This record gives sequence, C-alpha cells and structure tokens, in this order.
Amino acid sequence: MHDLPVNDSSDPVAYLCGLLGPGVVLIPVPKGEKSPKLRGWQKITAEAMGNPGYLDNLRNGNIAVLLGAPSGGICSIDMDYEGDVEPFLELNPGLRNSLRSKGRRGCNIWVKIDEGYPPPAILKTTGGNAWGEWRATGNITVIHGLHPQGMQYHIEHEAPPAVIRFEEITWPGDLRAPWIPDEENEEYSRDAELREKYGEPVFFGKGKGDEPYVKEVNQAYWAGLYGAENIALFEPDELTFYRYQPETGIYAPESADAIKQAVSCRMLTMSREIEALAALETFRDNATLNAIVAHLRGIIEKRGAFASKQRIVHLSNGVLAFEGHEAEFLPFSPAFLSRNRSPIPFEPDATCPRFLDELVCPAVHPEDAILLQKMAGLCLLGVNIIQKLLILDGLPGRGKSAYANVLQGLVGIQNVTQLRTQHLHERFELFKYLRRTLLVGVDVDADFLSSKGAPVIKGLVGGDWFDAEQKGGTGSFQMQGKFNILMTSNARLRVRLQGDVGAWRRRLLIVRYEAEKKPKEIGDFPDILLRTEGSGILNWALEGLALLFADIDATGNIRLTDRQHGMVDSLLAESDSLRHFLTARVVSAPGSDLTTDEIVRSYAHYCPEMGWEALAETVIARQLPSLMLEIFRTTKTHDIQRDGKNRRGFRDVAFKTEEE
Repeated sequence: MHDLPVNDSSDPVAYLCGLLGPGVVLIPVPKGEKSPKLRGWQKITAEAMGNPGYLDNLRNGNIAVLLGAPSGGICSIDMDYEGDVEPFLELNPGLRNSLRSKGRRGCNIWVKIDEGYPPPAILKTTGGNAWGEWRATGNITVIHGLHPQGMQYHIEHEAPPAVIRFEEITWPGDLRAPWIPDEENEEYSRDAELREKYGEPVFFGKGKGDEPYVKEVNQAYWAGLYGAENIALFEPDELTFYRYQPETGIYAPESADAIKQAVSCRMLTMSREIEALAALETFRDNATLNAIVAHLRGIIEKRGAFASKQRIVHLSNGVLAFEGHEAEFLPFSPAFLSRNRSPIPFEPDATCPRFLDELVCPAVHPEDAILLQKMAGLCLLGVNIIQKLLILDGLPGRGKSAYANVLQGLVGIQNVTQLRTQHLHERFELFKYLRRTLLVGVDVDADFLSSKGAPVIKGLVGGDWFDAEQKGGTGSFQMQGKFNILMTSNARLRVRLQGDVGAWRRRLLIVRYEAEKKPKEIGDFPDILLRTEGSGILNWALEGLALLFADIDATGNIRLTDRQHGMVDSLLAESDSLRHFLTARVVSAPGSDLTTDEIVRSYAHYCPEMGWEALAETVIARQLPSLMLEIFRTTKTHDIQRDGKNRRGFRDVAFKTEEE
C-alpha cells in the first residue's frame, strides 16, 4: 500500500500525474470534502496542468480526477463494499494489476478506455441493494487528501490504470445496470419472481379443439406489475396513492384514474408483444381496472409513510441530511419518503447580503435576527419539532410581510397555505392543511388569536391529533399537528387564553419590528431577493437549522433570552389586561362599591401606564362580570347610587389606596 503524502515535502501532484499518465486532468477540492468549489471545473482541460498557479492550488487540499473524455478515457469503477471487490476481480483477472484507490469503504478500480463507454450510472443488484457506480465523463473521483469522515484517501494497489475495452469488463450476474439487458421470461417477458408471487398474467381456458384462449385477467399480477415497475405507495389514512418522481425526489399524489390508464397501456403493450396474449387488449374494461387498483392498495400500502420525519431538508437539486449539527448533501432517493421540497437549489458558497443588510438586520433586535434564522431553518425542515409558532408584530412598513413572503418562497409556495383562525372550529378547514408544512397569517387583525377557533392553534403546533374531513369526500382521517405557523400583524395580538396561559406561553415566539420606517419600499423586493440571493438565503436558514439542532441537543428546545421570554409574557399579560388591572388596582372592601363606568375609566388610564392597548368597551362589558365574580365574589347589580341615580356596578369592592 502507498499512502499519498499530505503534509510532507513530497509532491502528490507529480506522483499522480506519473501514475495516471499524460493528459490526466486533476481538479482541486477543499480539504475534507468531495465536491469542487472551482467554477466551471467540468470544462477544465489538460492545458491547466501546465499552469504553475493551478498546480499550487491542487497541492492545498484534496485532489480529484476529472474522468472520461477530458482525461483521455480514464474512468473508475466505484465499489461500495469490500466484500464485492474480490469476486469482481475473480471475474476480471486483468484488472488485478490495475490502479486501486480507497477512501472510507470499498474501493475505486481505475481503467483507461479510449472510446465506446457508457455515461455514468448508479449500479445496484437485482434485489435493489447498492453495489457502486460506473464513473465516467462528467464525474470526478477524489484520489488524494482527507475523507469527510476523517481518514486519508490512499492508493491500495499502486499501478497505472489498466487499458481495456468496456466490452471486456465482466459484470456480476446479479447486477442491474443500463448496459446489462434484463433476461426475458419464457412466455411473458416478465420476471419469474413476479409470477411466482402473484401468478401468471392471465388464466387460460380451452375452446374448440382444445384451443387455449384468454379466459380471465389475473388482477393481482397486474397490480404487482405496477408496483414492481413504479416506486409507489398507498397511504390508507389519506386514501391517497403516491408515486415517486425521480426528477424531483418527491412522492407526488397519483389518482386512481391515472393508475388505471398506466395499467391499461401496459396490458395493451403486452397484448401486442406476445401473440398468445393478443386478446388481453379486450380485457381493459373499467371493472377490471378498478379491481386491479383495489389489489394495488393492499400491495403497496404504507400507513404513516410520511409521519416519521428524518432530519433532512429536501431541495431542488438534492437533499441535505443532518447528523448532529453537520449536514451532508445527498442525491435524491425514494428512501427519504419526501413529499415536500424547497424550490431553491443548494449552492454552498452562495450569500445573501441584501437580504441581511436591507431586510433583516436593520429591522429587528440582533437577538431576534438569530431567532428569525433558526425559525427559517425549522420551516425548511417542514416539521415543528419545538412546538412553537412565530409572531412578527410592529408598525407597518418595517419589512414583516416582505420577510414572510421570502420565507414562503424559500419553503415553496406549494407547501404553504393560509391560516384562518375564524374557521378552525369548522368541519372541513383542517383538510386544506394536508401535504402542507407552513401555515401563514399575513397582516392579521389584533383579534386574530381571540377568535373562537384560535385555541386550535396550540394543537396544530403541539402534536395533537385531529380528524380532517374533505368536503364532498367520504369519511375522515387523522392528522397530527406538526405544522410550522407564522403570522404578521401591525397590531399587538390579543390571545384567547381561556385560563390556559401556560400552554400559550410554551407555544409563542415574538419578534417585534421597531425600527424606523424604510424611506423607500420596493414592491417586488421579496421576488428580487429570491431570484438573486435565493441560494444564499437558503444557506442562512440552514445555518439557523444547525443552531436550532444544537439548542435542542443541549437543552431540549430552542434557546431564548430573558428579553424574548419577556415579550411573550407581556403579550399574555396584555391579552388578560382586565384581570391584571383588577388584581393590581381593586380590592375587596365590604360596604364600598364601584360603578362599571368608574372601573372602565380607571382601566383606560392603567393600560397606557403598562404600555398596553385597552380592550374595547364591548369586550370589557363581556369579561368584567365573570372576572369580578371570580376574583372578588361579587355580582353585577343595577342599583349603585351615584348623584341620586341607580348605576350598574359591583358592591363590596373599592380602588386600592396608595398605602395598599
């Protein structure tokens, strides 16, 4: 074994060029990483290898080989597991003396092919297990430096890449690859395992002269065939089919009618390919297709498929998987079971100076800028793991709505829907939240959290289970409240407490916009930011998510400052301002009395002292009798004497004196 030097005086670039031969193109990669940061690295040619500055750059980190045509046909066979290496070399003894390099596991076997090789491909076994990759034009393979997991890349067998024709490579018999044709079945061009599990595609009868004819379609076979040819699942709680979309990496809803059409086309194709099944074309009636779909429900059923969320963020060009506070960028995979993704691509070096300097930092307290960052990351995650909702309040024109619009664009507008507290207690409102991750109320009124349905919000973020019913649909299904919620308001909201102050205190986060109004507003500023700095804003939010994970791992929840706790306490106190006033300014006093007007006037002076907005008189009139009974055990009466007239009020109470 020859370990390539890292920090000593030897020259890894010269060593690799000598090993791989003239014409090889080496690509600089940051130390400890697998992906180049150099722009346009795919177009680098061998001419760059004569540039001293480029060569010096190569020596400062990891080194990768630009595979395929740019390097004269140098390709690599990347094998995931050590146990597969020796069997492969037994099939290909000519490759035993070829260059082999190793990172964390398995190895790369290097070959040189002048022409006639396929493009890159993922290699799996016929059972669907990972085997490795064929790496060629358009790929790189890191051969020197520090692996992201901490070990060194090294040369396992020191030799030049074997010169070979691609057709001379013998692949394992259980390998599935684009250039390996599927073996045909004896009769129906289908896999024997499928027929073993579900039976033959059709059942034959005997006609005149014992001539066989198609008597009946085997519905289970055709359901199984659809399941084998598509990555799909059926969520029974939602009564919905989902089919995996490899181009986006998400599971998208698929109607039963679309499935019937796909099965019908497949039956037609087979009827034309196999003479004995020509009559199959006539069996594609709606009753048969409905029966096949019914079988399919049971075959691909996966209850709660999207309920258990991993620590992943699904983006337009891949998936970021968090382990601890660190994230690894991975290609799409059906194993992630995603049905929501951000439309923003991941670009690790992207920044967002205008977003931070013009929208976030000037508008809020520095502590709250970090809180906004963490909550943006949580919204990207798509699951409310801290069971809190975010309120942005303050005077108009400070950027609250612009921030909310940017956040919705970052999450993906298809994953967002409007939060309407006035309808939350109605039968069908919750169904519209299906497949959404972010609920938004923009520029809501002060009583938004005081409506009849507002208390439901606590359950929507707190993990409670709800029955969601579709209008015009059949039945209902259970849905767990793990939604992220964002609301903006130009007024300070008042909460419908109903005696549950503790629960609201655990759920609320508040960011107050108190900066001066911007001298000039740009109407489409959120769209401009998403278009020009979308990937940078994404990186900002991802950093916030890593900070949030660190908070959770250390404390079990998001870290808040005393000031941020105080904002919530103040809002809850203001929401219960009449109770606070009565407790602070009124006492039991047998023989004394107060009129309702006297209490209202005193309360109206008390609220500005506390920095609160007073309740409307109609609200006071509704709340006051019950509070007076609860706190002072006195009921409303209509015969309190003032100026010789009867007034409404309460007996055995008085205002506190200064000494009290």
